[in-house]
Amino acid sequence: MISSKDNPKFKGWLKLKQKKFRKIEQLFLVEGEHLVGEALRAGLVVDVLLREGNSFNCDAPITYIDRSLFEKIKFTEASQGMMAVCRMMEKKMDAQNRLLLIDNIQDPGNLGTLIRSALAFSFDGIVVSETTVDVYNDKVVRATQGAMFQLPIKVANLEHYIVDLHKIGVDIYGTHLNAVAQKMEDVPVSESMAFVVGNEGVGISDEIMNLCTGSVIIEMSDAVESLNVGVAGSILMQKFNGIK
Repeated sequence: MISSKDNPKFKGWLKLKQKKFRKIEQLFLVEGEHLVGEALRAGLVVDVLLREGNSFNCDAPITYIDRSLFEKIKFTEASQGMMAVCRMMEKKMDAQNRLLLIDNIQDPGNLGTLIRSALAFSFDGIVVSETTVDVYNDKVVRATQGAMFQLPIKVANLEHYIVDLHKIGVDIYGTHLNAVAQKMEDVPVSESMAFVVGNEGVGISDEIMNLCTGSVIIEMSDAVESLNVGVAGSILMQKFNGIK
């Protein structure tokens, strides 16, 4: 039982709520029985953290935390009293026939939605720009509902990565609201394709767009100016899904 805020383990776990310490330690926190269970199945759990009075059966080490201290480390108001400290692990991208590339998205919910949709529509992986919101942000993790544990996600310089994709014959399309962009049904389907979605306010950077094979627009009613990037990316992935 940890009952002191000065406990070294507790102080270390508390720091994991900050991106810079997650990066240094290569650890992150998840909260709730579902996400803890998914992390256990993925073999990433270092410690399970339980609020005093809770119980849970698993093979990972369990540490009980005083109720008042658990209030300091939890993320959600209606917490289930269960968290886990997890290792970061970059899942190997075995195939690159269907990829989603993410350029500077800032909203954690949007990133989490895109990760979940990429898994649902059998994309081979996601490549996230270095300026995008942290994949291990607690809101991103919750929004993925565990999908992040099953999908390869790589943080990289997108410009360099796109150049390398072109070298192996991957067709790359950027989402665009411009009328010159191709409609989804006019985009030729090829064996290897990647799609770029961009920042909520400004979209894809010119530098990235200029590297794309072409651009694609999602047709919709004139009553709506644009779609949320999480919705737009999900529609695109459904259309060009990798489901066998």
